[in-house]
Amino acid sequence: MSSALGSNNSSIKTVRIPNKLLKVIKYRARTEGIDESTAMRQLIAIGAKNYAVDMYRNGKLTLNDAAALTDMTVREMIDLLLDRGVTGNVRMDQQRKAIEFALKKL
Repeated sequence: MSSALGSNNSSIKTVRIPNKLLKVIKYRARTEGIDESTAMRQLIAIGAKNYAVDMYRNGKLTLNDAAALTDMTVREMIDLLLDRGVTGNVRMDQQRKAIEFALKKL
């Protein structure tokens, strides 16, 4: 994975992991044949994507911001949103302004 969510650009953080979450980490590590640190990074990346999807769904992030937050392209974010059943959160007045702007450029 080449995205910032899985790149070699990293920092060390000390966190307390509740036993219930540690159980998930150990399970993923065992079933995927990976070490626990990799399993934790993968699960955090999954959580970050879920967070961005939820924030977009609730109108708190733009498409570009959601993509940037997860280090995905806009196209990749659109695909992820569609996979999750999330439709656009563009309001009618925003659509109208975009159409008017495009028509002026013609």
